[in-house]
Amino acid sequence: MDNQRYQARWIFPSDSEPIEHGVLEIQDNVIVGFSGAHDPKAIDLGNVAIIPGLVNAHTHLEFSDLAEPIEPAVPFDTWIRNLVGHRMNRNTDVANIVGSGLRQSQQHGVVAVGEIATQGWSSAAFKQSNIRSVVFRELIGLLDAQISEQASIALAHLEGGNSSPVKGLSPHAPFSVHPELLDQLIALALSHDAPIAMHVAETKAELELLRSRSGSLVEMLQSFGVWNPSAFATSMKPVDILRRLATLNRVLVIHGNYLDPEEIDFLSNSPQFTVVYCPRTHAFFQHSQHPWLNMLESGVSVAIGTDGRGSNPDLSIWNELKFLHGQRQQLEPSELLRLGTDAGATALKLQGYGVRVGSNLDLSIIDLPDSNASCGYQLLFDQQTAARQFIPRPTA
Repeated sequence: MDNQRYQARWIFPSDSEPIEHGVLEIQDNVIVGFSGAHDPKAIDLGNVAIIPGLVNAHTHLEFSDLAEPIEPAVPFDTWIRNLVGHRMNRNTDVANIVGSGLRQSQQHGVVAVGEIATQGWSSAAFKQSNIRSVVFRELIGLLDAQISEQASIALAHLEGGNSSPVKGLSPHAPFSVHPELLDQLIALALSHDAPIAMHVAETKAELELLRSRSGSLVEMLQSFGVWNPSAFATSMKPVDILRRLATLNRVLVIHGNYLDPEEIDFLSNSPQFTVVYCPRTHAFFQHSQHPWLNMLESGVSVAIGTDGRGSNPDLSIWNELKFLHGQRQQLEPSELLRLGTDAGATALKLQGYGVRVGSNLDLSIIDLPDSNASCGYQLLFDQQTAARQFIPRPTA
């Protein structure tokens, strides 16, 4: 097959400076070169930027049927009750909702997701999509009687079907998973070389429950009939959970909104961890300032997620990055772009990723504003920009 060449106003390689009026060359859906040399025979994509594909490192696609986030956002336990109520009362099949979420993601230029899957999910939607996925099966169980059942679900998930999509486990959170179940899930992940994604330090209420077995989450668990005080026999902090997870090869710490300096220091010395920050969800819940900048300064791996549409108006990683750009102008734009692309790809262990020679075509296109600005990054994060997937034109 002949090579195909595409001209763009800007190309953002993964390992070098942006190229103005760049040409991308592909063959058999693999990147074979890129340069700044004008090629009159190249297909001109117009006023766009080609970037490494956007990666949503954490999402709950089962809530993609929601037109807007669930209100009220606070208190958190009320939001959870309403989310559970939506899950229990919806009529649409979960697999169909997840398929819709994948299509929504693709429309926003997302090329890969770290999905938290629950009962009713199906691999079919992922196999039919060109989005690469790691599907983390959510496990919840505080009662002693739930431990073996949830461990069996985890084992079946890891061993069921073929290798597509890639599978991992998601013990939900320290307040909803019995310590013995967590240990069993860690052992299963180790034996299958599978990643784990776990919500940790998401709310102040979680910290209170771990510290003193009190607070609004205890009341919520009691109302659900699953409160088990023996699961919290000793006072704990998030760092105690992180130490248990540290035996794994790959861990995604979801949210990490209230990780303290001790925990950030622990993560900075534990390269197998990535903290997945969900900026607009964090703002929706009116949390205190997230320590993501301190994490980056300390050498902690950070990636970006959207969470689900129960707390986010859409599934756009590009909108997350533009939101952060508007909030944190001092962060280098190259670093911001990396958080929504290569950082997520590393966390999900995507092979053959990026704007690199030899990589697959997991690329996103950013429609740029009409502007004479000469700086690619200045154009890239303009509030008018929008993301979509790069789809090569069929050859004759």
